[in-house]
Formats: sequence, structure tokens, C-alpha cells
Amino acid sequence: MNRSFVDIDTADQVSKYIDDICSDPVFLCRNKELCGISTSIYSGVKNVENICNDIQKANECENDFQECVVLANNTFGESQKYISTSFLNIIIPIPNALDQDGLNKFIRLPALSSSKKPNSMEICSVCACMNRYATSPGAGANTYTSPGQNTCVYNDSFEYYYYPVYIENINKKLTDAPPVVIGKYYIKNSNIIQVHTEDDLTPINLYNILINNGISSTLSSNFIIKVLYKGNTAITKELQLYLLNQKK
Repeated sequence: MNRSFVDIDTADQVSKYIDDICSDPVFLCRNKELCGISTSIYSGVKNVENICNDIQKANECENDFQECVVLANNTFGESQKYISTSFLNIIIPIPNALDQDGLNKFIRLPALSSSKKPNSMEICSVCACMNRYATSPGAGANTYTSPGQNTCVYNDSFEYYYYPVYIENINKKLTDAPPVVIGKYYIKNSNIIQVHTEDDLTPINLYNILINNGISSTLSSNFIIKVLYKGNTAITKELQLYLLNQKK
């Protein structure tokens, strides 16, 4: 747009006005040529086009989330068949690991925050479902969700249970707490082994956490190799090598 003014003050005011309206991203991207040529802040139409492309990408992530959840079977009550819940509400029974009363022991999965998919051009948040032994909804064994999607889905590869944290908290405060029954298990709060971080889920760290909580070496290694990481030969070799070095 060409302008010519005799009044320099007026020209200055018009320039400031155009700078101001072109600061609005909606107006900017609808008027790329005007803002690219006639303002003092964008220095060219090409720069405006680049800015608008970045804005468009950023808007794809306007519904980004902070927490990944899992769509799990609801065996706690009969209100609904499935429930979308935090990983903090998921407990996994450790086969044959019993307390002195014959009640089963569990691990609780930690939360999983939204992240970016490695080696990808995606700029929106995704969930690494594989980090919680789940898959992305939809066809195939997708290990990452689509950008902006925060729900992973468990398959039937192992046994897990939804245990509401608020029920656990109430149970802790009661002096004569009634037993909490989920599926075929009586849940005792003291039998839930807390796994707090992503790093705690690595095979060697998890093995040591289980050992430190009174689970035998055999039950601990079988739980990791045959339940959580079933069929993962790399994990199996890593843990077996660690156990071999421990014996030496």
C-alpha cells in the first residue's frame, strides 16, 4: 500500500495505527500483504507468512493437556463399564505375592505427563502409552497418541484394577475400615507398593523396589519379565544380566 502525506505527524499516526491493528494475529493473517509491507514491525510479507504458519501450528495445540489418562475396565462398582482415569488409580497384582494374611500385593503405576513424540515433527502434546503398558486408541498397536489426545487404552496383556484414590484415602482414616473388594481381591492399603516415577519403572529399579518391599527375587523377576514386560527380550536380557552380576 502506497501512502504520501504532507503532514508528517499524520503519517506517523497512520503508521502507528497500522502497526497496532496488525498486532492482532487474526487481522495479521487475514491481511498478510498489508501488514508485511505497511508496518514497521514485520519487515516483509514472507515474515508474516512464516508467523501465520507458526500461529496455525500453535492453534492445533490449544487443547493441550497436562496429564495422560487410561481407559480402564471399571471393576469398582457397577456405575459404568469403563472409566477414564489417572495412572495413579491403577494397581497391578503381583502374582503369588501374599502378605501374612494371604492377601495379594500390588504395585501402583505413577502418573504420566504429556510429552512430545521423539524424532517427530509434531509440536503438540502426546501420551507415550507404552510407558504404562497400554496402546493408543484406534487401529494397530500404536504406542503414542495423536497430538492433543490424552487417553491410552489397556489391552488384556495383564491383569490390572482401577482403585479410586479417594476411596483409599477414606479407608486410611477409618479405625475399623471394612475390606475393599475389587474383582477377586481384598485390597489392603499397606499391600500397595508405590512406584513414583518413570525411572522407577525401569526393570532393575523396579526389581529393587519389589525386593525392598518384601517380594522374593523369583516373584519380582517373574512379575517384570512375564507380566509387565512380557515378550520383551531386551528387558529380559537386561534383568537377567543384572541378576547374574548380583550373584557374582
